[in-house]
Amino acid sequence: FPVTIIPHTVATFDIETDVIHGTGQVLMATVVFNEQVYCVIDKTFLVNYSSPMDMLQTVAKRELKEYIETYKLNIVFHIANDEIDTIRQAFLKVHEWMPDFLAIWNMDFDIPRILDRLSYHKVDPKTILCDPSLPEEFRLCKYHEGIKKKITASGKVQPINPAAQWHTLVLTASFYVIDAMCSFKQIRTGQQERSSYSLDAILNEELSLSKLKFEEASEYDGLRWHQVMQSRYPAQYVAYNIFDSQSMQMLNNKTKDLSFTLPGYAGITDFSRFNSQPTRIADALHFYLLDNGCVTGLS
Repeated sequence: FPVTIIPHTVATFDIETDVIHGTGQVLMATVVFNEQVYCVIDKTFLVNYSSPMDMLQTVAKRELKEYIETYKLNIVFHIANDEIDTIRQAFLKVHEWMPDFLAIWNMDFDIPRILDRLSYHKVDPKTILCDPSLPEEFRLCKYHEGIKKKITASGKVQPINPAAQWHTLVLTASFYVIDAMCSFKQIRTGQQERSSYSLDAILNEELSLSKLKFEEASEYDGLRWHQVMQSRYPAQYVAYNIFDSQSMQMLNNKTKDLSFTLPGYAGITDFSRFNSQPTRIADALHFYLLDNGCVTGLS
């Protein structure tokens, strides 16, 4: 049915990692799908709360009240036994939901960090990230970084804007893991370059929003802000993580980038090669030629 357009379903994903002890440990992960919010937190991050679940619910209802009411969010918390369980539980929920896309803003941070932490614990990522219903011999999990630098005609090496890179996670799952930041940039190729492609900057430009802020830490910014929030206000920091993931849903609701635009532009081209316009044209040309009794070949 070539003229039938069905929107791709999108779940969003975000992690927060330790910036106090230098471990890079995954402290929490939040996945959002429609009105469902599932937030998994390593229990070691909440050791100072006698009733962590009550505190998380109280803080979320206070800090995210506007979004809970507007989008009818159902926030479910899960306190994991350890870091590996945190990652596992988050991906189990995505496998249960089976969206078309699992979108991450700047996945070149989240995915390599997750793979690195799994490697640190000597855990095969295929046992965590792949569809658990698949026999192990059919599971694939391999991360391919996009090109990060180019050589000019004069021989000068220049870095490529992270938003202009295109990373691929080869994963046997019901969903395709995609970088929402890179998708935002690629879809707007030819438009004026944005001054920043950070989530905060794009939310401000597109939705007149910013990431969640807290009065208690208003005097800090950058890395120091994250250190203060993790050490002094862990429950609020969880709410911050939830909003990062939810805000990507809000952005896609407006732009339709992942629901309609990117799949439409891709046509029959695999999403891993979406960044190559010549590839997309050549792929589309294949079927045009078939309709006219020809096939492409080499002479």
